[in-house]
Amino acid sequence: MLALRAALQAWLAERRHERSGAAWRGTRLHYAWDAGTNILLVDYSPLLGIDCLHTVSDWASGFATLRYAEGLFETACIRDLWLPFQRGHEDAAFRHWFATLPEDLAQALERLPARRYALAALAQRSQAVRDLILSNVRLCFLLHHWAETQGWSEHQLVEIAGRKQTEILSALGLPPYRRVLRLIAKLRIGEFDAYEVDRLLRVLREEATCNALVHERQLSCRVVKILEDYPWVAGRPLQRLLCEASNRTLREWINDSLRMGGEAALLELRRCDRPSQVRRLHERLIVEQIEQDGNRRRRFDASGHILAFPPAPFADTASIQAITTPDALQLETQLMRHCVASYTDRVYDGQYAVYKVLEPERLTLGLSLRYGGVALDQLKGVSNRRPSPEAQAAVEHWLHEQLKVARS
Repeated sequence: MLALRAALQAWLAERRHERSGAAWRGTRLHYAWDAGTNILLVDYSPLLGIDCLHTVSDWASGFATLRYAEGLFETACIRDLWLPFQRGHEDAAFRHWFATLPEDLAQALERLPARRYALAALAQRSQAVRDLILSNVRLCFLLHHWAETQGWSEHQLVEIAGRKQTEILSALGLPPYRRVLRLIAKLRIGEFDAYEVDRLLRVLREEATCNALVHERQLSCRVVKILEDYPWVAGRPLQRLLCEASNRTLREWINDSLRMGGEAALLELRRCDRPSQVRRLHERLIVEQIEQDGNRRRRFDASGHILAFPPAPFADTASIQAITTPDALQLETQLMRHCVASYTDRVYDGQYAVYKVLEPERLTLGLSLRYGGVALDQLKGVSNRRPSPEAQAAVEHWLHEQLKVARS
């Protein structure tokens, strides 16, 4: 650390002198390489408007980091520097420093979207971590993410990294099978940020999902998002169709069909391999919904009286009026020839509200009610036709005004 401080003090004086000249102006970030001590110097001052410099030792010294800012010297962490992980960097000083990483380690870590320097520093201190990076860098990435999520110590992480890879899967809560390791090897890992890694782990914890994915050529972030919502499409044609769909329509058909048809609809959807099949199922279920007796959707109080829906979030206006009973919702389905009656349970449970829009054109408006908020979920005309731009704008303006009043 003394060498870092000496280098930092010398460079600080040098940089202050350079800033007095015109040549420095316009420089946003500056690197320098001290070959005598194998230390990289990084000047963030132009970005922050104050003296802010860092020194970082080479890989062999464990990336020891010292920071100078606002007159203070303090130790820092390399992951806080946001340095690029790039062998072909345009700056020669940075390239000299980066070249101190072992080539095989750098090549493996380059595939990752984040945590590269943190894992490199760990690999310098632990042969077990280094071996895992070189044999299965994706699994090491998942392990490091999970260790941070669970608050494990470095000792715990290193101990688990030294186990068999199937045992590492168990530590992550994943099925401990080689087929899961093969799936992880197919991950397009560069697409996964921290939130997406959490989603990935939730999906892979389902053994049936893993079994269904064994023949996938690659596992993308988009596929994982779909499988979290629809685990039953894993390995089926509908998984591919959902990945290829460019808008929400296919998802809406599937969601509506499941609400209207339940388990029977799910069995049919499993066999669908074309969007037209999903659409036809959706249309058939709407017809059944329209012709259905609405009595089965009603809820009753202890005296046998039909329960109305919970109060809608906003008062009626002349052109937009809440639907307040299951019978009125069934009538809306019949008049508008769509599946809004399938939302009856969600309305009863306070998760949804439905309004009929009378002007500037006849529409049905669905509002999602979650976590104390209100969001426009659907706005559909007869037979699910899209509203005109004018009607869409009018309803959005109404909702904006209602939310503004509610917040005041």
